[in-house]
Amino acid sequence: MKVQFSIRKIGLFGKLGEDRKMGLDIGRLLYGIRTKYQISVNDICRGICGVSTYCLYENDEMIPDILSVNIFLDRMGFGILGLTAYISEKEVVYFKWKESTRACIRNENYKKLGMLLEHMPTGNVSLNKKIREQYAWFIKGIVAEKDTADLKKATECYEKALECTCGFLIKSQKIEGTFSVREIHIYAIYLNLLCKVNPKEKEEVISRFYQLMQYVNVHYVEEQQKVKIYPLLVCLWGNLVIEGKDTEGSFEIFEKTLELLRKQKSLYCLLEIMRLHILVGLKEKRDMSKEQEDIKILQSFFEEFGYRAQSQIYVPQSNEIMLEHVGQYLSTERKKVNFTQEKISDGICSVESYSRIENGRKPTRNNYKALTEKIGTENRYYIELVNTGNIDALLLRREISYELFMEKNERLPELLEELKTVLGEKEVAKNRQYLEFFQVSIEENTGRKTWNQCCDMFRNILSYTMNEKEIGKKRHVYTMLEINLIDHISVCMAKDGKSEEAMHLIKAFLDDMDFMKTEKYYETFLAKLNYARWRSDRGNFDEAECIYREGIEQRIRRNKTELLDEYIGEYAYNKYLKNNINEKQDVKRYLLYALVLSRMYGTQRVYKTILQFLKKINEED
Repeated sequence: MKVQFSIRKIGLFGKLGEDRKMGLDIGRLLYGIRTKYQISVNDICRGICGVSTYCLYENDEMIPDILSVNIFLDRMGFGILGLTAYISEKEVVYFKWKESTRACIRNENYKKLGMLLEHMPTGNVSLNKKIREQYAWFIKGIVAEKDTADLKKATECYEKALECTCGFLIKSQKIEGTFSVREIHIYAIYLNLLCKVNPKEKEEVISRFYQLMQYVNVHYVEEQQKVKIYPLLVCLWGNLVIEGKDTEGSFEIFEKTLELLRKQKSLYCLLEIMRLHILVGLKEKRDMSKEQEDIKILQSFFEEFGYRAQSQIYVPQSNEIMLEHVGQYLSTERKKVNFTQEKISDGICSVESYSRIENGRKPTRNNYKALTEKIGTENRYYIELVNTGNIDALLLRREISYELFMEKNERLPELLEELKTVLGEKEVAKNRQYLEFFQVSIEENTGRKTWNQCCDMFRNILSYTMNEKEIGKKRHVYTMLEINLIDHISVCMAKDGKSEEAMHLIKAFLDDMDFMKTEKYYETFLAKLNYARWRSDRGNFDEAECIYREGIEQRIRRNKTELLDEYIGEYAYNKYLKNNINEKQDVKRYLLYALVLSRMYGTQRVYKTILQFLKKINEED
């Protein structure tokens, strides 16, 4: 009798029946960062949870909720970009509500913000209560300050927000301990308001802002973390300093902040920092003509796309953790192996309990492990491109991603070998998919393999975790690495003369993303950019224009510049292909936007391409 296994083939994650808790070992990671940078447990968990509870997290006896993970890593100065969390539907509802509040603040719609506050989701017992309460008080403060102009009430709300996790900041003379980006942000808004209410406090507030700037410089080990708050502090500090006579040293601070923004591809407080940089430069009799020209172009760009620079100081940093619904993940994986709800839950929990998990409830740790083992899939809580608890390996992975994005190929082979050494044999096997993806990416970038060869290799690597035929069937929960692989497969196809096949692949993938209502940020934006290019090449200019414009607006909303210059350049080129004489000036304007941004943030390749196109347009006139 032939034995048929409905479970997927053994690939990356070992033998069936093992505990395959895929992803970051959060406990090991927390311990690794804390010990590497000699941070005390008391400082990390103060105001968030008890020491004993935190120790359970580090010892992998409990899994911390997403808000707690965020603030723990935040307080250690370690960013979470690239992390995916598998959470319950109720938690998803909370984060969607939170994103709505960000949109209201960004658009200065404070009345709607007040209404959203009245409908804050409450049934999220698995999310840290103190952190949720802190955010609610912060929103109340913004409404009081910006909508009703009740500055006294706003001050009280900001104080209550700080008291939720770090009330001692208000009274302490020194800034000691560990603080998250959110806590420093609330405190900065509080100090700024304090100066408005009582101008006599100005010198003390300036001193306090400078202390905060020094704290972030020293304690935030990663620049991707520093850029989330340092530009805001410099902006608020600079606006106070510029009013006085003594601006010594401020020009260099503004210049270094702009360099930080460039390196980290961030738009956060960009216009305000540029404005202060120019004002101090002119005060010191420097030639700022080029900077004045750039800020004029960027102001026009931001105004055209609805970016309100003044409101940005109040907007909380966007959530950089990718969110997946754990119930949806279990449902899609269950259906792939043709298990009914009765079959998967048998011997683990009641059918009713399992049904509630698929419909939004978070499973217990033991049940989740048992359910995933039964259908032979990964036990996912938090996953990264490199799944490890080794802090040095993760720092290396981020350096690799940056070098790859900036097309700096020289050090990549060396970095790959270093990463393998740091990971060790066991974790190299666990992260085989990423390491092979990275190796082929080097081959692709350096032209050592043909496009067809690279495409075949990427397809093989993708097969470790999914069947390519699943793309477009709206039943797969993609990892970031799988999305990267699909992007590369489609590009290789197009370069190999198979544009139609590449376009169909990306369209099927994007349909899945729309169906799952999942936004994977940078990875999805790359897929959309390529799809819009192909639609434009086939004369579907209106469809391409919508995708380009949506992409530009989304990048701005997230204060990110990755691919922004390319989106704007393609937007201009798409208008040019329409051959509409009335849009000629629009094409030039968008190319100027792209040129300034690519010079500040982009790669030389993109800058040269845009510059050549602009010269061609000018010659045609």
